[in-house]
Parts: sequence; structure tokens; C-alpha cells
Amino acid sequence: MRSRDIKIATFEVGEPIPPYVGVVITTDSEADAIGFDRDHIVIADPAERADMIADRALLKLLDIRDADIIIGIDPGEHTGVAAVAGDAVLSSHRVPATEVYQTVDQIIKSIHARSVNIRIGHGARLIRTQLINSLLKLGVRMELVDETGTTPTSGRDPDIRAAIKIARLKGVSVGQQSITPTNGEIRLIQDQSREQSDGKLTISRVLAEGVATGKLSLKDAISIQKNTEDINKEC
Repeated sequence: MRSRDIKIATFEVGEPIPPYVGVVITTDSEADAIGFDRDHIVIADPAERADMIADRALLKLLDIRDADIIIGIDPGEHTGVAAVAGDAVLSSHRVPATEVYQTVDQIIKSIHARSVNIRIGHGARLIRTQLINSLLKLGVRMELVDETGTTPTSGRDPDIRAAIKIARLKGVSVGQQSITPTNGEIRLIQDQSREQSDGKLTISRVLAEGVATGKLSLKDAISIQKNTEDINKEC
């Protein structure tokens, strides 16, 4: 919350809550003991990501319900993701490309949007294609945006700031993407599979091509490779 320039304070259960407090974050077991407007209480699950809890708190603070939102994505190995509604930035994240689908899915579920439009920058060809093909499974409109000039040359969180700019630019509607990955891109994905599996295995070229085109997640490809190798050992 502090990283978003939102002031926070902590209180013990039973303490009076000052009138300047707009939202209370608490646990399910303590919620009934807190004397506060139920519409401005956020129930936090210990397993939930802190940034997602902050998103829900911000939505209640702004009294935003059933919004028409646009999610901007600046694709890259570390991807900027930002959800905006009008002039308000509702959510912003910088996550590995492998976590973008989960992040966008959680944003949509937490906001309960009336409509969702995803706009993704045209850079990082391979990662962009993977993200488009995976995010289409969410059943929302996807647009490809010319991201030229959106990445700031200085300052903090350039990926997030670029994602916010991308969200505010109109793009061209896109559907399922096809791509022929280069040998270098295939090797890069295979290298990533070794890293993700702590050096225990390398996925096959066929599986790497599936990851490159967005048909498989890297996690699923590693699982398939592991199962295949286990079966071969048993034979």
C-alpha cells in the first residue's frame, strides 16, 4: 500500500477506528468484531497475494463497482500489467511473463467488471504471441497496440508506466495468433525449462514449440516432459 502512496495505519481488534480511515483490511475470523461499514471492509485470505489485497482495498476506497475496465500489458520477460477505469489506475503489477494470465484473471475476478478490454503492446514478439493466445481463453476482447514511445527512459517502474500508457491507447482487435519460432527462441525456452526444473530436465523441441505458440504453459510442458521420462524409465 505504501508503494502506491496510500497511507496506512494498524489497529488492534476492539480499538476505535478513526473517521479518516476509508477501508479496513482484516481476516474473516475478526471481521464481525470490527465496528466498521461492511461495504468498506476487505477480507484478506493469508494465501492471497498482497498486491491483490491492495487492489481490492483500493476499489472499495474509490467506491468503484461494476466498472468498464481496460487492462494494459507491456510484454516482456518481466511484464507490466495495469488496469484502468477512466482516469483511475485500479491495479498495477510487474510480474514474470509466466504469471500474467493468473494476474489478469485475478484482476478481473476482484473488480467484477461490467466489461473488460485487454490492450497489449506489439513488442517482444514471442512473449506477446504467447500472452495473446493464453489470455484469449478468458473470453475478453484483445487489442494489439503500437507501443512505440510508451516505455519511459527514466524513473521508477517503467514496465508498469508503459502498461498504463498502453491501456489508454486504442489498438486493433486480434484473435488467435500463429508464429513460427526461430531456433534461438526454441533454445531459449528449453533453457528456461532447465532453470525452472532446477536442471533436472529439458523439454523437447515439440513441447518448446507449444510453449512458444501459447498452446502450453512452460509449467505444463515441464510436467509433460517429466511424465514422459518417467514412463520411459519404467519400460
